[in-house]
Amino acid sequence: MKIRVLIQAILITLAIHSTGYANGNDKTLWGQAEYGMTPAQVLKVFPDAQKNPKPKTSPRNNSHSHVIIPTKNIHGVFFKVSFSFSSTGLTKVTLHSSHSSRRISDLMESLLCERYGTPSQIDDYEMKRQIDWYESPVSIQLSYYRDGVSGHPSLFIIYDHFRYDAVNSQ
Repeated sequence: MKIRVLIQAILITLAIHSTGYANGNDKTLWGQAEYGMTPAQVLKVFPDAQKNPKPKTSPRNNSHSHVIIPTKNIHGVFFKVSFSFSSTGLTKVTLHSSHSSRRISDLMESLLCERYGTPSQIDDYEMKRQIDWYESPVSIQLSYYRDGVSGHPSLFIIYDHFRYDAVNSQ
C-alpha cells in the first residue's frame, strides 16, 4: 500500500511539473495556454482540444468556455480541461477530475505548495476544501469537495488571470 501511495505521489509530481502550470511568465496560465489567446489559437496549440458544444457563461466575468479538452490524462489522473474566454481573449483554464479522492487532492495541494509556497487562503468546510495561491497576475485555486447527495468527489484546479492593479485602482 505504501508503494502505491509513493508511486501516485511521483506521478502527480511529474504531472504538476511537466504540464507547465503557471510560471513567472506574465501571460502563461497553464501549459502553453496564454492570457489573451483566441479560441482558434488554443485549438491550434492543443491538438486534442475541440469546440465546446455547450459553452457555459461565467457570471463573474462574463467569460465563455468555448474550447474544451474532454479527457486529458495527466499521469494517471483524468481531467476535463475548459478554456474560458472574455472580450480580451483567454482568461481562465479549469481542470476538473470527477474521479478523484481526498488523498489525490492532498497530494496535489502538497505539490502546489511546493511550487507556489504557502497558500494565500485556505477554507475548510465539512464537505469542501478550497486553497488559493496568488502568483500575480495568475490565481491558482484547488477545490476538492464531495457532493452532499451522492458523496461523489470532485477536484478542480483553476488557473485564472487576475490583475490586482485593476481591482485596486479605484
